[in-house]
Amino acid sequence: MINEGRLLSQHGFARANSWITMVLATLLMVGGAIQVVFLLALGRTGSGGLHIITLSAIFSIGLGALLFALRHYTRPKQIYQLHENGISVINERDQKHRFVPFDKITEIYRYRAGKYTRKILDTMAFREGNDKSWHEITPNIAHAERLIEVIKNEQLMSRGPQALAILANDGNFSFTYLAASQCKLHQFFCRNLLMLNEKKLRLSARFITSDEGLCIPVEDIQYISGGSNSQMIRLLDTNGRILFSVLYTSLFSADLFIALIEHMIQNRIPIRN
Repeated sequence: MINEGRLLSQHGFARANSWITMVLATLLMVGGAIQVVFLLALGRTGSGGLHIITLSAIFSIGLGALLFALRHYTRPKQIYQLHENGISVINERDQKHRFVPFDKITEIYRYRAGKYTRKILDTMAFREGNDKSWHEITPNIAHAERLIEVIKNEQLMSRGPQALAILANDGNFSFTYLAASQCKLHQFFCRNLLMLNEKKLRLSARFITSDEGLCIPVEDIQYISGGSNSQMIRLLDTNGRILFSVLYTSLFSADLFIALIEHMIQNRIPIRN
């Protein structure tokens, strides 16, 4: 039996913005209806300016309907409960629960929900393996920032020691990254996920290798720059020459990768016999 632990918080639909949208849409619809009444009243008198009132009524009702549709479209398909030992994923349609322990989250993908968010990473998706579906945490989830930060930190705490143990035993720890030509699809994440060109980046205590032919001796890496506040993650040698670079938003579990590289720079991992 899975021990979910104590319930810490619930993260449903962020209703604050939703209520504002619904009130505004209602006001627009009511305003449009009032204008229609005026049209019916003034239509018999033949007063001028009826076409302006008609256009205004159509615009108000149309915009109100659009806001109602937008509210429905932006409603998340999944909501979440944060527990001590993991995340409960609740399907909004049928209310089915699926509990995901923190130590089972293998990959995290952080990206921007839209092109106007600039440098703000406001969305996270996580999964339990390559053959599992993604669970997405978007800005329309209540307190999404806190939930994203907890999941990121819990992955570092649970997967970090596992990865160090694998590296110390001369094993490989793999990361997934997106080929450069596909990275711009992140704003269409839900629809185009299966079209993303995923590649593997393998980290060992001796080398970093990739599906694209990369091979870097770990002993040559002296510095790492970048992170969630920077677009690029760069591995540098003693002379500041870039050995490898990758977009933060194209590397799954980028924070774990950065943490492992920083640990390996400060404490070269000895290989156990």
